[in-house]
Amino acid sequence: MPVHGRPSVTRATVTSRGAEAEAVPSSARGARSPGGREGGAPGTLGGVLAALPLAIAITGAEPGFPVKAANERYQLWTQSVRADRATGDAVSAEIARLLAAAVATGRPQRLTGVRVAPAAGGSAAAPLSTAVWDVAAHPLHDRSGRVTQVMQLVTDATDRAQTRERLAEARQLAQRRRLEVEELRTRLDQMVALDKLKTDFMNLTTHELRSPLAIVYGYLGMMEAGVLGALGPELTEAVSASIQSVEVMNQLVTELLEMARLDEGHISETRERVDLVEVVTAAAARAEASDRHRLRLDLESGPAPVLGGRSQLLRVFANLVDNAVKYSPEGGEIAVSLRRAAGQVSVDVTDHGLGVPAGQVDRLFTRFGRIVTPANQGIGGTGLGLYLCRETARRLGGDVTATSVEGRGSTFTVRLPLAPPREAPV
Repeated sequence: MPVHGRPSVTRATVTSRGAEAEAVPSSARGARSPGGREGGAPGTLGGVLAALPLAIAITGAEPGFPVKAANERYQLWTQSVRADRATGDAVSAEIARLLAAAVATGRPQRLTGVRVAPAAGGSAAAPLSTAVWDVAAHPLHDRSGRVTQVMQLVTDATDRAQTRERLAEARQLAQRRRLEVEELRTRLDQMVALDKLKTDFMNLTTHELRSPLAIVYGYLGMMEAGVLGALGPELTEAVSASIQSVEVMNQLVTELLEMARLDEGHISETRERVDLVEVVTAAAARAEASDRHRLRLDLESGPAPVLGGRSQLLRVFANLVDNAVKYSPEGGEIAVSLRRAAGQVSVDVTDHGLGVPAGQVDRLFTRFGRIVTPANQGIGGTGLGLYLCRETARRLGGDVTATSVEGRGSTFTVRLPLAPPREAPV
């Protein structure tokens, strides 16, 4: 089996299987330090080897590389190599080639990342639990320059290998995250481009529709007024129905334009002092309530000044009152109340009509967020009115919220900050 981390070194040919196997296992058969003991007296070679904190051995340079001296840690390491049935023979052969290359070249050789499968927690057969090692072979020369011995140094490389592996995993994870971010950025750019295309299309379409609608509406008004001649009963009814259809279409075009301007940030940010009592009163007066509806105003006395554009605020409250009438097809009371509290003015528009199914109120304030039920499927609308109401209020520092019970009615609440008092003239 291949050995991880094998370096590119010049190798001498090992002529016998015995020589190849002898490099490591000879120490496992009980290699002793000089004097026949595991260690050695202080000052002797055995004593020096025993005191070193790494596995070290001195082998001969002749074939088979017999171990001349080794410390106990080296002997334990060779036992672990021998006990590893999966890669032990390959490791032994690799080290034999390493020693042969050191003898042949006369230069140090090195193997990095040698992996030995340890027994869990160590055992008599494989007493070391470390799995990754570096092995170095340093040739020792006599006075004539001939290699006579080789010093093997085996060092624990587990921490370094684990750190390298963790670093490689971190780099792979970072690369995956970079690719994910790039993909998300690409998708976002595509969505932004698509949204801009949609907005441009709506702008172009609605602008092109306004002129012909105005012309049609004008001629229909002239026909209804008799300017173009008297109309019979059937034609009068047809003209009246046509005018209503054009008014619906004109409302759709207006709301689409408002939405496009909101998306582009082109809504006028007019901030003038506006009396909300006057605006709410005007919006209620414009409501197209039938004889079955009773419109009740409950407005606190005195002005309720806010900062905003009067026309925008008038559209907000006219939309809410019209919705209350429209979604109360059986008639009933429409209550509009205004209160001031904690620096805010709050306006409630309450009906006793169809209501909204539980859990779907928030959808009312999304673009085209109509909720169609069997009870209201015959009622027309664009699904943009409440979205525009909330966006307008939020741009003025307020909000629009709703509570509703299906079959019992709804209450829409507009909250806006009161304008600061005027400074007294000096």
